[in-house]
Amino acid sequence: MSKPNGDKLNIYQIVTDRIIASLEKGVVPWEKPWKTPRYAGGIFPRNFCTGKPYRGVNIMLLWGTGFSSPFWLTFKQAQELGGSVRKGERSERIVFYKQLAQRSKADQQGEDETETKRPPFMLTYYNVFNVEQCDGLDVPTIEEPLPNMVETDSACEAIVNNWAGRPNIRTEIESESRAYYRPSTDSVHLPARFRFIDTAHYYKTLFHELIHSTGHESRLARAFGVNFGDELYSKEELIAETGAAFLSAIAGIATEHSEENTTAYIQHWISALKQDNRLIVQAAASAQRAVDLIKGEGAAVEQGSEGETDETGSPSTDRMLLAA
Repeated sequence: MSKPNGDKLNIYQIVTDRIIASLEKGVVPWEKPWKTPRYAGGIFPRNFCTGKPYRGVNIMLLWGTGFSSPFWLTFKQAQELGGSVRKGERSERIVFYKQLAQRSKADQQGEDETETKRPPFMLTYYNVFNVEQCDGLDVPTIEEPLPNMVETDSACEAIVNNWAGRPNIRTEIESESRAYYRPSTDSVHLPARFRFIDTAHYYKTLFHELIHSTGHESRLARAFGVNFGDELYSKEELIAETGAAFLSAIAGIATEHSEENTTAYIQHWISALKQDNRLIVQAAASAQRAVDLIKGEGAAVEQGSEGETDETGSPSTDRMLLAA
C-alpha cells in the first residue's frame, strides 16, 4: 500500500517538481478557476475509506489534478471495497511522515541525549486514485448545486455569438472538470458555468479555448504540438493565452484577480523567451490573426513569421490574405 523511501530529499524533490509542473501548465495548485461539486464532509480532498481529509501539501497535489470528486483511495482500498481501478488510469502521489520502529539502545550508542529523544520519522508516500478513475464504488451523492455566481456578460456573449464559424461549445456536462479544445470534433469543452469562481474566469477560459479552435485546419491551420513542453505545444499555449487576454480586454472583463493568474502562468515562458527572442513576436502575431478571425474583421492578416508592419504600425498590405 505504501511506498517507503529512505531518501527524504528525493521525495521532497518529487513534490517540488509536481508543483512546478502544475505552475508551468498554467495550473495554480492552490487556486482553481472553477469550483468542485460539494459533498458532505467539506471541500478538501480526503480518503474515500476513512473520510479523513488530506492536509498540507497533499491538498495542493490533489487539487491540481483536475478531478471533480474529492475522494481518493489506493488500488488495494478500491479492491477491498468491491471496486476496481480502470485499466490505464494513472495514480497520483501523496506524502506523509511515518514513524520508524524504536531503535535499540545498541543502535543509539554514541548519540547525545537530544538525538536519542528525537522521534524517528521518515517521509514516504502512497499512490492514490480518484474515485472517478474507478468502477464499482458506491460514491456519495453531491449536495445541492452551488449557486450560479457567474453572470452573463453581454460584451463577451456578443464576441462568442457573433462568430459565425465558431466550434461547438459544450458547457452542459456537470461532471466535466477540465477545459479543453478537441480538434477531432471541433468542440470546446468547459466545466459547467456555476463551477467557475467568477464571470471573468469563465469567459477568459472560454476565450482561451476558442483561440485554440482558430488553429483548426478549416480555419487558420496552425500546427498543434503533441506533448507539453515541446516547441509547437508551448507556442500554441502562448498564442491561446495572449489571444484570450486580447479578447478579455476588448470585452472589458480583465480584472486584477485574473491578471494575477495570468502572471503566474506566464512565469513558465520566461526561460522560453530567453532562449528564443522571436517567440513572443510570432505568438502575438498569431494571436492577433486568431482574434481578427473571431471578431470577423474582414481579411485575416498574414504578417509573416515576424509580424511585419509598415512604418505606420499597420500590417503591410502585400501580406493580406483571406482566412482559411
